[in-house]
Amino acid sequence: MPETPVQPQEAQSFNPPAANPNDMINDWLRTMATASAGVMIANSGLPAPSRSRLGSRTYSSPEEVNQAIETERAYLARLSEDQVINLGGPAPRSPQISMGLTGFEQLGLALDALIAGTRPEKNIRPLSGVRELYLLLSGDFEMEGMFKADRVQFANVNSSTMAGMVANALNKRVMNEFQLYPRWWEPIIIAEDFDSLQTVRWVTLGGVGELPTVAEGAAYTELTWDDLTETATFIKKGGYLGLTLEAIDKDDTRRLRAAPRALAQAAWLTLSKGISDVFTSNTGVGPTLSDSVALFDAAHSNLSTTALSLTQYNAIRTAMRKQTELNSGERLGALTAPKYVLVPPDLEITALQILSSDKDYTYVLANAPAAPENIQSEGDARTERMQFARDRVIVVDLWTDTNNYACACDPQLYPTIGVGFRYGRTPEVFSVASPTAGLMFSNDTLPVPRHTLLSGWTYALITNA
Repeated sequence: MPETPVQPQEAQSFNPPAANPNDMINDWLRTMATASAGVMIANSGLPAPSRSRLGSRTYSSPEEVNQAIETERAYLARLSEDQVINLGGPAPRSPQISMGLTGFEQLGLALDALIAGTRPEKNIRPLSGVRELYLLLSGDFEMEGMFKADRVQFANVNSSTMAGMVANALNKRVMNEFQLYPRWWEPIIIAEDFDSLQTVRWVTLGGVGELPTVAEGAAYTELTWDDLTETATFIKKGGYLGLTLEAIDKDDTRRLRAAPRALAQAAWLTLSKGISDVFTSNTGVGPTLSDSVALFDAAHSNLSTTALSLTQYNAIRTAMRKQTELNSGERLGALTAPKYVLVPPDLEITALQILSSDKDYTYVLANAPAAPENIQSEGDARTERMQFARDRVIVVDLWTDTNNYACACDPQLYPTIGVGFRYGRTPEVFSVASPTAGLMFSNDTLPVPRHTLLSGWTYALITNA
């Protein structure tokens, strides 16, 4: 019998179960969240290792990503703060982690102590002298004045490093020394700082006089005013202080140690003389003002030839209180009343007696107790009166005329002398050595510091009658 062909079985179709729409949405959301977090981390500005570490995490919200970025930034900031941790330290590099001050920073502190004549703090090894400092920073064991880079054991040191380091150390010491000197001129001046070297203009406003009455509901009237302008140009003072190769070879540390005091004293003397000359220049009548009249002149009602005494001081006080406002003619009274008496050393006792005696001291011996009362003195006890006098008597040691004196009002009420500064109010020391020159010395002299006395401490003096 013929075989019956086998009929193929009908193929069965396979239909997988339908996917859950909610799962698909969650997958997309997770993918988008991961991508967004990656973008935020990539744009954070963090270094690559930090971005890689943050990118391996999962985050539940954008706030969590931001928090992770800020935490990483704070961690990196703590590592670099004040260079507390230095990986490898200064050259030559070592594999360990160095904590605290680098060797170069310790050398700077040792130099500060060397110039101050003290021992360095924080268990830092002191320098034996300026010669050791030179050898450490130059490698010039032959004392040829040449920078030998291959012998220097500190990183980033060049031929100008020593000059700059010495200048910085001297700066600190000069500023400390300068603060110790008495600035007799401060009570009588107004000091200002300026942002350019343009000619300084000192303006005295006046002419308003008494304010006019304004009736109820009426309009205010415009006031008229005038001004008087005095001008002054800036003066730059400076000089060159060199440290010779011979002085270094002799290890003349005392010479370097004496420099800050000498510089501070020169700065103080220069400014002191500049201000005292306001009263003594032009044969004792002061500079010529913008009205073409000398500072002290009968036209300004501020010049007298009578010797200093209590009677004369009373007359001066009356004359100063009668000074009038510019153009309005109104008396300034208490604004221009004398507060300070400036005298040479020869008149110091006389001025103190005038302001401290309870009676007119010129009559006390011959006429006591009938001597007139000294109304200019303040205080019941002798010590109180003497303190009052010492607060108001200013001795100008640079004045050589034994008879001349001056009275000044409170500059806060009526400014009379202005001192303008351009680059700060203390002298500055800086180095002019060139790191590209290769030579540490010029004519066997280390050029540090230059323009030390007052350069960077430029000032101007301005006066008003």
